[in-house]
Amino acid sequence: MDQESPSFLLPDASDTTPCCFAYLSRPLPRNHVQEYFYTSSKCSMAAVVFITRKNRQVCANPEKKWVREYINTLELS
Repeated sequence: MDQESPSFLLPDASDTTPCCFAYLSRPLPRNHVQEYFYTSSKCSMAAVVFITRKNRQVCANPEKKWVREYINTLELS
């Protein structure tokens, strides 16, 4: 099973702001991640959205250590 499938990214009903409704249960392989963005404060669930090399967008919990480490690595590159 593709480990990216458990996360959901959909536009909020009121506009086109992408919102997450579930997080990845496990870290993505670091070398699959190209960039990231944070979901809007309009979303009911705070999330970091990682964009993979295959241009998939996956939701991650911003409080997880691995998520913060990936963000730091992306900021330094």
